[in-house]
Amino acid sequence: MEKQLLRITELKEQILASGYHPVQFNDMVKEIIGKVLLADISFEQSSELIENLEYYCEFSKKCKSKL
Repeated sequence: MEKQLLRITELKEQILASGYHPVQFNDMVKEIIGKVLLADISFEQSSELIENLEYYCEFSKKCKSKL
């Protein structure tokens, strides 16, 4: 599970570096896993969160490449 949380942290940094605001990141997380604290999420929730955050990272890369 520690590996999952580390990946989430990496993705958060990438998302924020791409221009998303921290509030937007928090909204993404809430949309995916609800109001559960990251420290308390299940493996399944962390896997779903990682999958979705990777999508957001790829989306932001595609958008920036078209500029």
